Amino acid sequence: MSDYLPPSPAESWLLGGVTAVLQEGIGQQLGYWVGPGGVLSHDDGSGNGWQLAWLPGGRAVISGFDVDYSTEREVAQLLAGAPPWVPAPAERAGFCFWWESDGGGWRCAAGASDPGMRLTGSVEHVEERLADRVWERIPEPDDEDGDESEEELDEWAYVEGFHRRLEELLAAAREQRLTDGELVPVLAFLADPQEQRTAGALALAAQAGFTAGSRLPWEAATA
Repeated sequence: MSDYLPPSPAESWLLGGVTAVLQEGIGQQLGYWVGPGGVLSHDDGSGNGWQLAWLPGGRAVISGFDVDYSTEREVAQLLAGAPPWVPAPAERAGFCFWWESDGGGWRCAAGASDPGMRLTGSVEHVEERLADRVWERIPEPDDEDGDESEEELDEWAYVEGFHRRLEELLAAAREQRLTDGELVPVLAFLADPQEQRTAGALALAAQAGFTAGSRLPWEAATA
C-alpha cells in the first residue's frame, strides 16, 4: 500500500472541478480541466499531470506522472492486484489508484510508493495556489501616506476575504447550488471585469454537477 493516498474522488472532483470552473471564468490557465464522461485532468504544461476518471458503479481511477519525481512503470506493475475493471493508463504513468464504491478507499499495486501523486498538482493545495495569485493581484493602496503596518494588515484582510468567498463557492458546489452569486465574487479576486467569462464558467459548473438540477459524475456512473 502506498504511504500516500489522494483525497477521495468526490473531494478531488470538487476541488479540481471548481478550479477548472474558475479557469474558464478568468480565461487564464490554472491547470485543471473537466471533460465529458466524468473526467478531471491536471496538466501543469511541463509534462506533469494526472487524470481522474469515474467509472460505472461509482468506481474511479486516477493515474499520472511527474517528470521529476515519478518512475515510469509497466502496465503490469501499475495494475498488479487490480480488479479487471481498472483500465490501463492511456499515457505513461508512475502511479495508479483505483476506488471501489464499497467504502474501502483508494487501492494501488504493492511496492514502493511513487511521490509524483503527492507533488503533481495535488488538489489538496489548490486553495493555496489560488491565494498566491490573489496576493499578486492585491490592489495598490489609495493612500500612499498611510502607515505601512496598516497597509500590510489590509493586505492580509483582503486575502482572507478571498478565502471566505472561496469557501462559500466550494460549499455551494458541494451542495449543488452554485450560482453567479457565489462565482462572481471569487472571479473578481482573480481577474479584471473585462476578462471574466461568467456564462462559460457557469456552463462548466453545470457540466461538473455543481449547479441545481445537474448530475454529479458518480451519480451518472452509478445509474
